[in-house]
Amino acid sequence: MSSKKGAGIPPRAKAAGSPARRMMKLLTLLNIFLIVCLFGCLGSQQTPTQSTEISTSSNDGDASSTLAMIELSSPKTTYSTQEPIPLELTTTNGKFDLLVPISSVAMQRAFRQLTVTDSNGQVVMIKKQIPLSNTMKTLYKTGKSVRCVQGLDMKAGTMHTSQLENLQTHYRLEPGSYTVQVKLELEVYREFMQDQHPEIIELQREIFGIQNSKNPQFTPDVKKEAIGYTQD
Repeated sequence: MSSKKGAGIPPRAKAAGSPARRMMKLLTLLNIFLIVCLFGCLGSQQTPTQSTEISTSSNDGDASSTLAMIELSSPKTTYSTQEPIPLELTTTNGKFDLLVPISSVAMQRAFRQLTVTDSNGQVVMIKKQIPLSNTMKTLYKTGKSVRCVQGLDMKAGTMHTSQLENLQTHYRLEPGSYTVQVKLELEVYREFMQDQHPEIIELQREIFGIQNSKNPQFTPDVKKEAIGYTQD
């Protein structure tokens, strides 16, 4: 699958016979923790050592250790109360080429399962939801429209990043220490569709209409001639 704009992967099928029925789906849950300290004024206390834990689990056995690795990072571990706290989520693919939704690894949507807890283990409630851009697009195949998820052909060993500009935009953080956790659900697909030029789509519609015409004047020979003329 190409990562060009417009490429898509069919979502889960809701009706029998949909191409998405042939989809392969692997769920890999990756959790990563980052310790961030917030103080009333910058430099008022010693910067703590960054602590990172990574745990993986999967419904597909040992595949969890080879599908992908994620890293959550921030330029510093100590910030003032008014200072932006940027986060970067890096996804590094393993030894397999993976066809995944682009929103899972290269967009702000990757932070949708972000959790912040304070030093007492209490979850900090989100004050402003992280924007989730629309990654759905309608493509056409054999004259029919198909709703697809914008996809990315993630080659083995490649790296992709997502950025969150400021954690404090979405969470009200008082001075103290916080643990930031991200859970990534990586869906892997088998099928893809490539966006086509509008003229090609229109020609395909005409051919599809001729092939399925119920007009008795459209004999097999007439249909064949009409399709050949359209293709030329």
